[in-house]
Amino acid sequence: MKSLTTAFVLFFSIATLSAQSTKQVEDGLLKANALLPGISYEFGVGNTSTINLEGIIGFAIVGGSNRSTEFGIFPGVQAEYRNYLNFDRRIAKNKNISGNSGNYVSLLNQFQLGTPLIGNLEYDTDYFYNLAVVYGIQRTSPKGFYWGVSFGPGIFVDDFGTDAGLLVDVRLGWVIGGRKKK
Repeated sequence: MKSLTTAFVLFFSIATLSAQSTKQVEDGLLKANALLPGISYEFGVGNTSTINLEGIIGFAIVGGSNRSTEFGIFPGVQAEYRNYLNFDRRIAKNKNISGNSGNYVSLLNQFQLGTPLIGNLEYDTDYFYNLAVVYGIQRTSPKGFYWGVSFGPGIFVDDFGTDAGLLVDVRLGWVIGGRKKK
């Protein structure tokens, strides 16, 4: 019985190590976003799945002739569970998957305040919340530049009610620090 237990522990340890060594996503990517200024951190939680957490700063300006110009800087956060779909196909075609370069589906959550941190532009609502199931594409160059686009049906909630629509999210930026070399 003792040798059976030892064999089971040894087998389980080898299987666990093998499973960990075949992980295709990055352990952690710190990214600086340029279009919607912010910082995001994407970390692997499975072989092809990640969680992406992001803090953003939104900017809005309203003005025109015969009216005063108002502006505001609005904080927001985003949390997203991603499952990458095409890593094996990209590897088979000798394409890069470094920096989680691939296509994915995700559940995306966004929350933004309607009251500015800086400025005098205030929305009628105190908050905006978006929940969407999206299809996305992310590519990272060897030098660290990355771009991404995602889109899909979503639910949009604020103080006045709930609406359905299409969410489109575009990102440009740089990966800070190292990535896997593939």
